[in-house]
Amino acid sequence: MSEPTTAPTPEPVTAPAPMRRLVLVAPDDGLFAERYRMLAGIAAGAGFSVFVATRSTGPHRAAIEETGARVVSLGDEAGLNPMRAGYAAGQLAATLKGLRADIVHGIGPRGILVGGTAAAMAGISARVYTPAGFGTLGARRDAAGRLARAGLGRLIRGPLATRTTRFLLEDPAEARALGLDPLDTGVTLLTQGLSGEAGAVARLYTGLLPG
Repeated sequence: MSEPTTAPTPEPVTAPAPMRRLVLVAPDDGLFAERYRMLAGIAAGAGFSVFVATRSTGPHRAAIEETGARVVSLGDEAGLNPMRAGYAAGQLAATLKGLRADIVHGIGPRGILVGGTAAAMAGISARVYTPAGFGTLGARRDAAGRLARAGLGRLIRGPLATRTTRFLLEDPAEARALGLDPLDTGVTLLTQGLSGEAGAVARLYTGLLPG
């Protein structure tokens, strides 16, 4: 009499991990298209689904979308008017919740103010700040310039910061001007530009998320 055969145990099916979502907040679509478009490609290569929150009618939208990123509207307001920035942050917070964003990366002073506030409202602690495009005020060496840099520095180190906030900066001088230590592990410097530091940027994004 033959022994009964035992059916092989099927291998467990593992569902693919959900794609992580990065939202780049770049109110100045021209600055983003010219200098920071590569961030979208770097993030996509690191396994992220990428969205860029920027001006809905900006002339650089097509160039941004060529990277494969999806553009979401941030409205067309400019400047740092607190009331307008607050309204934009509330609108963006709803978008972040709808997208289930994992990381918010604010670029430029308004991108940091609006993006950081929206991230706080949406409960997103993983944030990256790049204070690019600080403009003529930030470059000035007089009292107004010093006050502007100090004010932005206090924001990104204080109310808009979390334990998982990181900084992506152009050079050590920019870090010091904002009250940051260039050698801090939370600071990534683009001393060789985005193309030269692509690996560091990818590690910055992936290192912010557990697993």
